[in-house]
Amino acid sequence: MKKTTPSLFTRITAVMLMVVIVSVAAFATPTALTPVQLKLNNYAVLAGDLTLTFTAMDASNGNSYAATGQEVLIFNNTDTSAHTVTISSVADNLGRTDTSLTNYSIAANGFISIQMKFLPGWISGGLVTMTTSSALVKVAVVRWQ
Repeated sequence: MKKTTPSLFTRITAVMLMVVIVSVAAFATPTALTPVQLKLNNYAVLAGDLTLTFTAMDASNGNSYAATGQEVLIFNNTDTSAHTVTISSVADNLGRTDTSLTNYSIAANGFISIQMKFLPGWISGGLVTMTTSSALVKVAVVRWQ
């Protein structure tokens, strides 16, 4: 049986396709989330002032928000199966990372939340980045004053 070798064109095409696939994944930009400012209790609350809107997470590119240390993240798994979220850790000033929020499971139809007050080890370039295993996970970033 004669062994066939792919043509030069086929090999170049295959290499170029791999470069494109890897480049897209490597340069994917997380979808930005806009924090919701909590209202203070020292004014007359109007209808709709206290509404908390959740945003579907981007399961392909992840999400990020501009962190100040005054945020609470609230995750809502709207699916009938458990899914995970990861808040990406970065090296702190001692070179340590924290994996406690890697693939953190959210039960079906469940909620989880975390206060992101202490940012060393979580913030990079002013952003906190997170990913999810499903776009059925929704998130709200709530910022207090």
